[in-house]
Amino acid sequence: MTEPNTTGQPGDQLSTALDTENERSSSATKFTIGLAGLAVVVLVGVVLSVVMIVHGDDEPLVSLDPTTGNATVVEDKDSLFEPDPVFGKFDRVVYVSLDPNGVILSDTLASANRPDDQAPSGVMLQRIQGNMDLPFSTSDGPTGFTDNGVATGFARTPQGAALAAAHYVAYLISGDNRAEMVAEAGHSTDPSLLLEGFRVPDASAVTASPLVNVTFHPDLTLVKLGATVERSNGATEIQLTKVPMVWREGTGWVVQLDSEALSSGFEPVSAEGWQQWW
Repeated sequence: MTEPNTTGQPGDQLSTALDTENERSSSATKFTIGLAGLAVVVLVGVVLSVVMIVHGDDEPLVSLDPTTGNATVVEDKDSLFEPDPVFGKFDRVVYVSLDPNGVILSDTLASANRPDDQAPSGVMLQRIQGNMDLPFSTSDGPTGFTDNGVATGFARTPQGAALAAAHYVAYLISGDNRAEMVAEAGHSTDPSLLLEGFRVPDASAVTASPLVNVTFHPDLTLVKLGATVERSNGATEIQLTKVPMVWREGTGWVVQLDSEALSSGFEPVSAEGWQQWW
């Protein structure tokens, strides 16, 4: 999902559990190992898309055309964001939302008739909650916020699943207070087991990984979040976290923290299926 912590590498694997509770514990432990390996970048900033914002007097607030690629047109952005954008991690352009929850770019989701590996349209990196730099799109959500301010309304598409995973995992790894927010909003299963092994200060700065790899099914999708890292042996690989996302009617995408699919590891940089969408 992000770059590894210099204090250790994911290694030992837990043996197969003999009962349901142990299976869930094994999944959470493997994921926790992966999260611990990401802490350095997690606490520094976010790797996301460079977005060009263009002011046009005759343009709508944002472009709702899902064919416009990654260009987001924002008019009157001075009333929605701080006057000047900032550089985030790796010199990425970040727009600081005046609303702590962020700015919704579209309340209409694009058609699902697109290739699974096509990037969401109109991706814009926004700084929300003071120190969370996360991707918003004009094509696949979010389209709103829950009562406690968590983004929701991501499309039932590969692109929407990836955007949702980026948002909800960011909440899960940025402190107990934020993990509780996403669970309270109904967008993750119980995070308590995960949090037992992974502790960072509340409201920590977080990252959404630059690379995504989606195996899509409309009911249960596996989103891999990753970043290229240089390992101690000198090899450059992709460190990844596998995030199972289940679709629940009336709620949308939910992170399955109690799934055996939840895990972390490494892949060669030549591995197929990886996309840089933000």
